[in-house]
Amino acid sequence: MLEVHRLNADDAREHDFDCGDADLNEFFFEDSRLASQELISVTYAWKQNGKTLGYFSLSNDSVKRELFSKPQIKNVARPKRYATLPAVKIGRLAVAHNAKKQGIGSNILSFIKVWFTDDNKTGCRFIIVDAYNNEETILFYQKNHFAFLLKNDELDETRLMIFDLKNIPKD
Repeated sequence: MLEVHRLNADDAREHDFDCGDADLNEFFFEDSRLASQELISVTYAWKQNGKTLGYFSLSNDSVKRELFSKPQIKNVARPKRYATLPAVKIGRLAVAHNAKKQGIGSNILSFIKVWFTDDNKTGCRFIIVDAYNNEETILFYQKNHFAFLLKNDELDETRLMIFDLKNIPKD
């Protein structure tokens, strides 16, 4: 049975969770607690049969209108009315090392997409992520229909990627 659990600062984290990336592991065990206390982000554990298979953290954000290319902003009605456009930021997303290549990361992204479009709880138009700038991570987000927002971050450690929630088909 699949469950999504909100993790507060004092909630236990499974001590044996390991995604194979020291920075992402540290965030799960340590930094997510401080981010929760400081109201910076909320972390959620993706569990099956009581075992954490992955986690993600979310925070509110926005994207400056001028960062969009013309093709990216063409579907926003009257974009000149907005200096920024509302977004949710995926601060971290990780899947346990022993659960990789099973579609869990894509399932998490699908969950987030539906979660923010179902009844439009927060007036959120985009999902953004600073994706690690390596081939595996970039291909993962591209496979999940994220696009690059900027062209000048090709050599940076992370690349800003975006998904337009209006691209989700309505039932």
